[in-house]
Amino acid sequence: MGYEFATFVNKYFESHDQSTRSIAKIDSNPEKSRHLETATTRIFDQEVDFCNLRTEVYEPGSRIPSHITFGTPKEDAYRRDITVNSLFYNVNTMQVEDFTECGIQDLTDGIIRTTFSSFVSFRDDPLRVIRCIRFASRFGFELTTEICEAAKHPEIKSALISKVSRERIGTEFDKMIKGPHPLLSIQLIHQLELYPIVIQAPSNIISGNVAESKVAVNAVGIVCWLGDKLLKPSNAAEKRHMLLSACVLPFLGVTAEQKKKPVPAVGLVLRDAIKTTNADMNTVSTIFHGIPILQQLAQTNTERKLKRSELGMVIRDLGALWETAIKCTAVKELLDVYPEIDWSNPEEKIEIGKEICQKYEDLIKMVDDYGIKECYQWKYMVDGKRAAQILGLKPGPHVTELLKVIMIWQLENPNGTKEECEKVIEEYWSNKN
Repeated sequence: MGYEFATFVNKYFESHDQSTRSIAKIDSNPEKSRHLETATTRIFDQEVDFCNLRTEVYEPGSRIPSHITFGTPKEDAYRRDITVNSLFYNVNTMQVEDFTECGIQDLTDGIIRTTFSSFVSFRDDPLRVIRCIRFASRFGFELTTEICEAAKHPEIKSALISKVSRERIGTEFDKMIKGPHPLLSIQLIHQLELYPIVIQAPSNIISGNVAESKVAVNAVGIVCWLGDKLLKPSNAAEKRHMLLSACVLPFLGVTAEQKKKPVPAVGLVLRDAIKTTNADMNTVSTIFHGIPILQQLAQTNTERKLKRSELGMVIRDLGALWETAIKCTAVKELLDVYPEIDWSNPEEKIEIGKEICQKYEDLIKMVDDYGIKECYQWKYMVDGKRAAQILGLKPGPHVTELLKVIMIWQLENPNGTKEECEKVIEEYWSNKN
């Protein structure tokens, strides 16, 4: 029905000498929660979806409707997750139609309310719990008491685990992080006691303890608080990575087993619990790897000035993420020093974090002053093959050792020559042996 009606609309535009666009047909796919055929096209540069009204019946143990039929506008409105999503616009009368008789008022009052019993709605489709949180944070609205009570019910929590795929949870979570109020999202997840379900811990943890979800709330709060400082995210991508790192900060220092080997648990959380991309998983894993190193480095820099090579070798280790990792390390230290502070109100915390922020701002400035912002891209002045040739060695583990010596020397001697570097290699190897 959706495709046929979209075709009719295109014909109408053609008859009125208006330009038309191609129509994309999206077939039904219940396994991906597409229960009826949908068509999509653009009208006056606005993307519009076409599908027919419907009503649904659910069976226990599944969030996929067992029976779908064409429905009336009222039936279709009541199958929606929340009242503010159930409003219709009648193109004939040019009026908004509110069949639940709550949508317009809830929109005015800033309320997220289910279209019928929250418990029954969530039991039918537990993903609606997560969607309620997302829409509340997107618009800065409040959840009804009924929603909060239903979301905390053991049966609903169990259904959320058993009936909803990790991919769907991950998709909703990603939209929250990208949305206008990520702090409200993680606050609601924490308040509704859903953090262990949304950000599920690996089952094979072998060392370390997962911190309580309040740590994630405060970490996200600090990222938002840093917004008016030098340590603020420099672009949308960095902000997302800082927020994502903050959300999973309770897993810092936790180790899990994978293929009989110990690995940082955070990678498994991102991969399996919220189904991020491999790029996101690698980014956050690198940031987590850098936090303890940078925390120690920043402290050392307050006691004595860091050498160019000390800082440069860490930047080479972290690659292009070095600056993001420094900012996330500041977040971690603020949490360590002020664990009891509620960071949701940034105005009250301006003076508190100045000294810590300055410590990490100094680190970023030092990188710039030393001219090593992109030293992770530097090539070795003398490559491994040449180093082995000079010393009459065969390729092996010792070459890695020599390359480290070479890069440290390069960092300490920005005006050094290749000949000088080769002499340093010979002296180093001679002294060692």
